[in-house]
Amino acid sequence: MALWEYRIDDPDGAVDLSLPLPAPRQRQHWQHWASHCAAIDQALGNAKGLLREPWLEFDNPFAGKPGVFFRLDHRRGQCHRGVMAARHQLVPTLTTPWFPPELGGLKLQISHCGLFPSRLSHQQGQIRLNLTGAEQWAWLVTQVPQLCSLELKTLLDLSSLCWSATFDWGVHGLTRLGFELYPAGRLQRASTSQDSSVINMLQALSPWCPATAIEHCRHRHHKWLQESTSGHVERFSHIKLSPNVDGVWSMKLYLLSHATG
Repeated sequence: MALWEYRIDDPDGAVDLSLPLPAPRQRQHWQHWASHCAAIDQALGNAKGLLREPWLEFDNPFAGKPGVFFRLDHRRGQCHRGVMAARHQLVPTLTTPWFPPELGGLKLQISHCGLFPSRLSHQQGQIRLNLTGAEQWAWLVTQVPQLCSLELKTLLDLSSLCWSATFDWGVHGLTRLGFELYPAGRLQRASTSQDSSVINMLQALSPWCPATAIEHCRHRHHKWLQESTSGHVERFSHIKLSPNVDGVWSMKLYLLSHATG
């Protein structure tokens, strides 16, 4: 299985890639990343079940260490301990404390954490977080009101989609805000390429997200699979929207491929 990341505002540009971390016995061709994978294994062991489902995120041109995302299992206890265990293993030079954001009793939960050892901001202590919950917008307005425009709220309120906020969090608070947009009822789950819920979401997003660019990215994905793999199925994951203080938004398309056998 692999998750491909296409830039909608640059549909012929570089593509990033994410992969689930293989089990140790399945890493026959992973020698280059052996020490990094061993650190992730150690982090999972130290977290004692608080972290699970690690995915590696490779930024094009794939030169530095990949980032790693973990799903947080809140049923196992206070996930802050698991996040710190992961940071200790993956960014061992950091000794400063890190504290998760105060969510103020709102209906919110941190679903994932991500560490990117090759990114300067993460070398300085920031950690990527994903939120879920009905009151995300109310919390975000208190953190970054300059990014929470009426136009953005109009888009996020579309009935054809659901969403999860993602951002970096560190000593200076929230940075690099993004929104992962999924078809309604499909939060953090993939959909078949021709699912009606995907079609409805893309149609509703057309005023903000050009259909021709999305189709071009999907064609690139399909062509690559035909030329490079066999027995793989294409699936739609989500679109990521990133607002900027200058009012310009960037968008990325995330497409899955996975083996059928």
